Amino acid sequence: MHLRKADMDDALLVLEWRNDEKARMNSFNHEVISKEDHIRWFKKKLTDESCRFFILEDEEGPAGCVRVDVIKDVGEVSYMIAPERRGRGYGTKSLKLAEEELHNSEIKTMAGFVIGENHASAKCFENNRYAKLSAGDIYCYIKNI
Repeated sequence: MHLRKADMDDALLVLEWRNDEKARMNSFNHEVISKEDHIRWFKKKLTDESCRFFILEDEEGPAGCVRVDVIKDVGEVSYMIAPERRGRGYGTKSLKLAEEELHNSEIKTMAGFVIGENHASAKCFENNRYAKLSAGDIYCYIKNI
């Protein structure tokens, strides 16, 4: 498994993953995203110097994505795993690969936010030894890299 930089050829696949019912229920925004809105957002993220956007690939091809939005020396991480690849440890691996990719960058701390019902994502952060902070039913996971 490895990460590669995302490009516009990945836009529709990422949209498909994002609009998957389980992904929507585990997101802060549960709504279906339109193709037009997604393409506009995706283009913006790819050209944003404070965003690192990767596609997770295995021997079969794209398996998920990891996005890190950088503010000063903190990277806020967000990731999705393709529906057909879930339950195989890809979330844990994608976070680890992102840490390795960004280890020698300006990013010193990684942070991720998880809604309380998203136990799979919480487990991925915990497997990678992130510290857990809670605010109601939202959890923040933090790790120095």
